[in-house]
Amino acid sequence: MPRRPPPLPPTAEFDDDEREAVLAANRAFYRAFNDRDVAAMDALWAPTGPVVCLHPGHPPLFERPEIMESWRAILGHPNSPKVRCSDEWATGRPGLAMVVCRDGWKMIGHHSAQVPDATPNRRTEPAPAPVRDRRKLH
Repeated sequence: MPRRPPPLPPTAEFDDDEREAVLAANRAFYRAFNDRDVAAMDALWAPTGPVVCLHPGHPPLFERPEIMESWRAILGHPNSPKVRCSDEWATGRPGLAMVVCRDGWKMIGHHSAQVPDATPNRRTEPAPAPVRDRRKLH
């Protein structure tokens, strides 16, 4: 039996019209993703202010240009998956909302590791190649 989302907390400031607008934006995101529509995806992201994008298995992206570059790469890839959203619900307050949904991904593997450093714009140099041991073993 599928689990149901928890009841929404009472928030007088977040009315049904705002909740529907947030859910419409969420649906537009999935439509842009499935249609591989870069312009529609671009229109969904805030043009100014703080933004963050968390792609599975990658460190967070905090700058709009790098976020949009990542979406251009994903949406332009011929094997980009199609996903759907179900069981969505939204909560929030004016100017801030959170949507939780099931988006139809199927797990084919799982790996745990340390969480990547979330420091924005931090670049690390690749580790030097190991020095080859040229001694002969007899």
